Amino acid sequence: MILCVNPNAAIDKTVIVRSFQLDEIHRPEQVMAFPGGKGCNVARALKTLGDQPVVTGWVGGFAGGFIEAGLRREGIETAFVQTDFESRTCLSILDPDRNTLTEIYEKGEPVPPEQVEALKVRFREVVATCAAVTFSGSLPAGVPTDFYAQLIAIAREAGVLVLLDSSGDALRQGVAAKPDLIKPNKKEFSDLAQRPLTSLNDYAAAAADISAHYGAVVVLSMGPDGALAAKGRDVLHARPPQVDAKSAVGSGDCMLAGLAYGLTHGFTLGEAIRYGAAAGTANTLRLGAGNFALEDFERIRPTVEIVHY
Repeated sequence: MILCVNPNAAIDKTVIVRSFQLDEIHRPEQVMAFPGGKGCNVARALKTLGDQPVVTGWVGGFAGGFIEAGLRREGIETAFVQTDFESRTCLSILDPDRNTLTEIYEKGEPVPPEQVEALKVRFREVVATCAAVTFSGSLPAGVPTDFYAQLIAIAREAGVLVLLDSSGDALRQGVAAKPDLIKPNKKEFSDLAQRPLTSLNDYAAAAADISAHYGAVVVLSMGPDGALAAKGRDVLHARPPQVDAKSAVGSGDCMLAGLAYGLTHGFTLGEAIRYGAAAGTANTLRLGAGNFALEDFERIRPTVEIVHY
């Protein structure tokens, strides 16, 4: 079982609007609403791959009930802490004619200190029963920036594999707590590296430096260019095939799911990154974050090229 920490749970609503324009009335041709947040996306992808994920975080109100009930309908276990305020709704407006994606994310209410502590208690109870834990996304208002670092320390005490995907202070403090793997995107990684990065060589060298310094595997998501994976000074490049992508929303989360699945099933790093790249690429073929088809994943996986950089 893999525990997916999802601090910023939300209802993710996607509307398909052709020729979207500001200051106009639009009637979407399709509307989809899913339990959302990066940890929910990771869990959904893990479920597709055949694992047994459980999601924890904070939820509240009608939206919180929708999120929790929706995950359970998908066969995903939950271990949420309830809040007194409404969970967020996030809106994505996809225009297939112009190939644009407009995203409107509610900020959400601050989490009170007592509910921050309640999640730490819940986390300690659940994580000891799991093979791995993933931490995904930003932290809500009211939550200290070292919260991931605190939870990573608890997970390491329990001997659980730790994978971190965050940004800013949460990533900087989290990586100092010695996770087994971090999975930033290019922007998040550039901020962490704190040096100019313009070429693939720059990113590969910086990933090797950070991996060697912190003792964590660094998997750098590069979008359509796949991913770089550094374990110390050894750097791999996963290059997926080119596909006719519909939406990349949630592809990084699917990559994290593939990595977690592979590493908890005894795969080499190369095979785990192949799983991650295939899951992320398969996710682009369908609308809805973490909502890829297993047959697409199985078709793409053998075509992902893994080369030593």
